[in-house]
Amino acid sequence: MIILFIIIAVLVIAILVILLYCNKPFPEAQAIGEEMTLAGSDYYFYGDSGVGFIIFSGAKTDDLAYAYLAKLLHAGGHTVVIPKQAFHISAFGSKHGLEIMKTNSDIHTWILIGHSLGGMPVSRIAAAQPDHLAGIALLATFASVNLSGLNISALRLTAENDGIMNNANMERYDRNLPEHAATIMLEGANHQGFGAYRSGSGRDKEAAISWKEQNEQTVRLILDFFSEQIREAATG
Repeated sequence: MIILFIIIAVLVIAILVILLYCNKPFPEAQAIGEEMTLAGSDYYFYGDSGVGFIIFSGAKTDDLAYAYLAKLLHAGGHTVVIPKQAFHISAFGSKHGLEIMKTNSDIHTWILIGHSLGGMPVSRIAAAQPDHLAGIALLATFASVNLSGLNISALRLTAENDGIMNNANMERYDRNLPEHAATIMLEGANHQGFGAYRSGSGRDKEAAISWKEQNEQTVRLILDFFSEQIREAATG
């Protein structure tokens, strides 16, 4: 009986450690996150451009690891939201993402961004509400459901030194991408460089560029790719 109790206790502790663990943001990203407005459980940079971005975090990664990415997007006057995910698991965040879009009725153009496991809610929202989206950006991830029949723009960014999300595995899901999709590889980049954190798994490869440079390249590519949709929002 005592042995059984010990086994159960060890299992409970192990589960709690897994649930509560997350990849912490670098101090600079944490500081930027403190500049954001906390609305309910979500982090906001409010803008007045009529364009909104939602950033879905990677698995077991603190939401504020994407605060620098959010700040760069916000510099153009756009609203940027980082949803707070229960136990830092964004895979189940599609319902909450739809709620964010519904709540912010002043945003007429939505672009969803998902990193790693964050590609799952982005894909599900796109499949459920394609008419409410200007497009999606997939960072080191893939479309987890079939979006090939949708008339939306999609940008997929991969990293040359990604040691976590294998590019060959992502290519198996190319058939799920919308017709208007483009894939660009960032030279010298790695998986965790799409945020601002160091993965606890130790599986990622070393990057040849800094995480700040990778974030900056990422935002430039996103804004350039969706420039037409952003212009239409500004004039509409």
